[in-house]
Amino acid sequence: MSESKSPKKAQVIKHVTLLYILLAAVFLANSGCSSDKDTLPDPSIEKTYDGDSTGLKHTVILPTLDTPTPKGKNVIWCSSFQIAWNELKDNVIGEPVKLIGAEEIANLLNLAKQSRADISDKSYYATAGFVKDGIVKKIRTEMAKRFPSEPQPDFKDVSPEDAIIAYSYLAANVKFKIPFFENTKKFIFKDSQGNKTQVTSFGIRPEDDYAYQKLRKQVEIIYSLYDPDNHNLLEFAVDLCKDTKPNQIVLARIEQKETLGQTLSHLDDKIAGFTKVKFFHQIGINDILLVPNIFWRITHHFTELEEKYLGNTGYENLYIRLALQMIQFRLDRSGAELKTEAKLHAAPKPSHFVCDQPFLIYMKKRGARHPFFVMWVDNAELLSKQSLSDTN
Repeated sequence: MSESKSPKKAQVIKHVTLLYILLAAVFLANSGCSSDKDTLPDPSIEKTYDGDSTGLKHTVILPTLDTPTPKGKNVIWCSSFQIAWNELKDNVIGEPVKLIGAEEIANLLNLAKQSRADISDKSYYATAGFVKDGIVKKIRTEMAKRFPSEPQPDFKDVSPEDAIIAYSYLAANVKFKIPFFENTKKFIFKDSQGNKTQVTSFGIRPEDDYAYQKLRKQVEIIYSLYDPDNHNLLEFAVDLCKDTKPNQIVLARIEQKETLGQTLSHLDDKIAGFTKVKFFHQIGINDILLVPNIFWRITHHFTELEEKYLGNTGYENLYIRLALQMIQFRLDRSGAELKTEAKLHAAPKPSHFVCDQPFLIYMKKRGARHPFFVMWVDNAELLSKQSLSDTN
């Protein structure tokens, strides 16, 4: 039998980011996001966290991919902040932004390569300008046209008129053509410190061996490294649905480097070397793929930038009143269960593509040079926990 051909309701990732950088004497902002009915998360998966980043003990949000990453922490980066910074730099200041007392981080933001080119045109909106020139009205009008189902951005009490607003909104998703299975068995995630946490997960389970060939074919192995002595899988990277457009979602269990940028470059090198040779790029008939469910929303203040005055000529009287980023990210199997397929009989040694220890996630427009979302999952703080009653 073949997989069900029911409507493709397999929304597995919802990633929404909202960013404000306001340079003003007085500022107060309320931000939010919503999802349309086709992109709602699996109702069985609840947010593991919803709030300000100050409430997280084991997770950090970084402004650039080149910012050093602390060990033993989940590390998250999203390009929405960089895009808003670029708007400020290119379309208002007209040169690299100088910040008194935050020169190093401002320099990293000024030199960063990530830009609008890395994102699908329909996925984002970004602009910057002066309040006196009507930037607030412009943002609200254009956001209503580009994202009519989203709530209007609120720039309450923004003043004075010579204040600058740089704004960026990014909404991107990946829908799997065929939904994965929800794993009801016990799944333990072991973090970099050796702590073990029982979490929920999805994928292709041990009991699905020799079946669901269409589901297996949608996964592409873009890198793998085996122990030559016992053929155990040491490292891997997989594209969870190789035919999705315009975006892709990649998971990789590899060595963490000093920065997310270096980790990505390291993975790119591995992938380039892997694809140059003819190798098996498909999940095998008895291979296992298991991925933790993730669903969270975090609001983060880049306090290292806030309250810092501009050093650019003509802008010395302005300072960054607020540097704020909101990111919502979801990864789950979604959709309906699949029907049983006839079993085969050939049996190579199975490979276990299991994200039960620290791993990398990134979202990228296919063909783009840079991703627009990167997360190093080091611990279970943002993973969906599994209660004992949930397991068989």
